[in-house]
Amino acid sequence: MKRLIPFILILSLIAILAIGCNVEPEEVITPAMILADGVTHMAGLPGFEFSITQEGQIVFLDADEVVQFGSAVGHYVSPDKALTTVTITALGMLTEITVISLPDIQWASNPLSGVFQELPDTYLFKPTQYLDPTSGFFPSLGSGLADLVVVGEEELEEMPGLPLTHLSGTVPGEVISEISKGLINIESMSGDLWMDTATNEVHRVVLTDTSAAEGEASIWTFDFWSFGETIEITAP
Repeated sequence: MKRLIPFILILSLIAILAIGCNVEPEEVITPAMILADGVTHMAGLPGFEFSITQEGQIVFLDADEVVQFGSAVGHYVSPDKALTTVTITALGMLTEITVISLPDIQWASNPLSGVFQELPDTYLFKPTQYLDPTSGFFPSLGSGLADLVVVGEEELEEMPGLPLTHLSGTVPGEVISEISKGLINIESMSGDLWMDTATNEVHRVVLTDTSAAEGEASIWTFDFWSFGETIEITAP
């Protein structure tokens, strides 16, 4: 019996090692996987609210360079509708206009009369194209944000108590042009994204010009909220 005890112990040890060898290693979550989850989720939502703000160099919305972009706040309904309030400066006057975007057509309210007028296709503010679920902002970021790293867990000042994963990378000029549909023409930008990995909701994206001199950089901030919510948007 005494001779059997060491033998039994050896068999037990072999069994334990065998079980350990069959345990699958935990999957390593990479920054690219986190980004893919976020952009796929956002592109699949039926709608959400958004804002766009810009700091730095002047950006014109029209071919004649009369209408200067300031900021925008709106509601996007996938795949091709948006209702947006846009702050502009035109002929030295700061004002707001309402832009209604439907498939293949846009209208803007006249800042003086309030009457809606059809916008020419050359007008560069096109939110439904920016946010198109197949070729817009999020698919372009998913395939074009390079040198991706996880900065860490952070809270945005506007949303205290909600920890978000901060991703950072670089965005080449051709991707920037695709994201903005020609609104932003910069050689290279850094891209920062804050998302809730529990829901895959992207709350903020910031694009910063890395080629400009200090103090002259163009900074674009895109915020998103009311995830999944839609509204009725019709022609004026």
